[in-house]
Amino acid sequence: MTNEFLNKNSQYFKTDENEEWTEVGTAITNTTPGSISNVVINTTRICPNMSNNEFRKEVMRARDAGASLIKERIAAVARWDATEQDRAKIYFARADEEIRSTLAAGLPRLLAAMQELVPEKIVRWDSELNRSLTCSPKPDHGDNAAAVCKPDSQKRVIAIYSKFCSFKLGALWRECKIKTLIHECTHFTDTFDSLDRVYADTEAGLKTYAENHPDEAIRNADNITGYIATFDREVT
Repeated sequence: MTNEFLNKNSQYFKTDENEEWTEVGTAITNTTPGSISNVVINTTRICPNMSNNEFRKEVMRARDAGASLIKERIAAVARWDATEQDRAKIYFARADEEIRSTLAAGLPRLLAAMQELVPEKIVRWDSELNRSLTCSPKPDHGDNAAAVCKPDSQKRVIAIYSKFCSFKLGALWRECKIKTLIHECTHFTDTFDSLDRVYADTEAGLKTYAENHPDEAIRNADNITGYIATFDREVT
């Protein structure tokens, strides 16, 4: 058998949409008889309740739906009518010029970040790609759904945990895959550089936090996500 070497420039680029196969690289050979090199491919499922191919399709549906919701809010902030100001007051306790300008600047950057997400960058928390980031991966204790490493924001890597796998795609009145991707992308330093000051997945909870912390809500990831994507409807 000939010696085979992976071409690093072609890794992780092509996926067959209909099969459980992903092209991980191309190969070159030498002419030394009997030489051999083993290539190890991790076939562990990202989510135990679906194949990796199904997962890839699911997260791209979530990404595209999330991008559509962000586009809706970009248009609404441009109008900034009474209805939109009332919505802002729910999640930020105010609808002043600071809130509007922060949203007007951050939402387009957030949309760009969402559109840059690719399946290969949405990985298990214990994947080799996630372990290569600046931040140490947090173990999966069942209480967190996803995480990003802020210093590596430009890499657009999102680590997902087992809790994420149990979420519905788009039950927008509570935690779901769509809102999780939006939430994580708000953390990137070139979008909103948001923080996790408090976690809340309902309109009432986020409104209460905003009323008690009107200067901090615009930096809280769940409040930004709620403003963008909390509705009494389900995306399927």
